[in-house]
Amino acid sequence: MSRRTAITTGLCRLGIVALALAVVASGGVAGAENASDPNDAFVVTMESDGDAEVTLRMTFDLTTDSERQAFETLRDNQTELNQLRDSFADRLDRVASSTGTDTGRQMSITNADATVTTASDTGVIELSATWTNLATVDGEQLRVSEPFASGYSPNRTFVVRPPDGYQLSATPTPDTETDGTLSWEPNTELDGLAITATPDESTGATAGDQPGFGPAVALAGLFAVALFARRRT
Repeated sequence: MSRRTAITTGLCRLGIVALALAVVASGGVAGAENASDPNDAFVVTMESDGDAEVTLRMTFDLTTDSERQAFETLRDNQTELNQLRDSFADRLDRVASSTGTDTGRQMSITNADATVTTASDTGVIELSATWTNLATVDGEQLRVSEPFASGYSPNRTFVVRPPDGYQLSATPTPDTETDGTLSWEPNTELDGLAITATPDESTGATAGDQPGFGPAVALAGLFAVALFARRRT
């Protein structure tokens, strides 16, 4: 099995296992995922030391009592949330390890978390973790490329946030830029993605002022979570 195939398989399993646990815990997540909701996103929040927090965020319509009860049951079951968190971390760590081998940087996944919240008629599932050494660090400059640059095409909004006091530039050009945060619309081809973070001179900040995924196509497997949810509706 090639490294590319191995990473793809690992992330596909990650997505399916993660939501399978959620479905079992809640007795069936019945709410339809808001596929067009701008709050549905894969978010990379860069840090000045090269680490990043990565978050897969999914929103669901909770328009009936049974849908709401399913989400509330999962939200209140810490044992199931811990299983969801641990499965997510384990699968993602395998991808980080393979990506680290390809890039020559030691990567790992830490501080994984799974949260379930409700607000009005919307349920939100977030899977998050810290990805160490996701970005290369060259003096005050940070650069993110792999594992996103090798054919990654997300089926939801892809968002990259800079560290405090930094500004971002990127290829391909993002669809939107708001307060320094870059966003690409779902299904955008991100082949060759390169994101560079440099100190924002307009703020007078420097890197010293700040507190201290193989081929990108593999990341598409994370979004099997959302697809699995649709099949359960």
